[in-house]
Amino acid sequence: MTTLTRTGTTMPATRRDERYAPAHTLAPPVDVYETDEMYVLLADMPGVQPDGLDVIAERDSLTIRGRVERPAAEPDYQEFELSDYYRAFTLSEDLESDKVTAVLRDGVLRVEIPKSPRVKPKKIAVRTE
Repeated sequence: MTTLTRTGTTMPATRRDERYAPAHTLAPPVDVYETDEMYVLLADMPGVQPDGLDVIAERDSLTIRGRVERPAAEPDYQEFELSDYYRAFTLSEDLESDKVTAVLRDGVLRVEIPKSPRVKPKKIAVRTE
């Protein structure tokens, strides 16, 4: 069975990650769907622009980071806080991390992680006699 697991929502900043060290980060809500061909992750990341988004697939991990540009002036009334996002997942060896694709549209990130051909269902031809 192929697995995709969440590894955490916070990570201490390292020298490499200093530009991602916001005062407050949120784990974006993520829906995960499995098809015969791939896993699809949908992450809500309002306020993140394409140049503020990093999706990194390395060996057995998938990391999503989103930086939000804060408005110059504070709003007079605010119902939700704009915050940076961080989420990490562990990928099994049955997934092709080198073929991951990602699209950001209207504040929703769609990440597609293809399954390895060896774990995809195979239709068996049935002969009649």
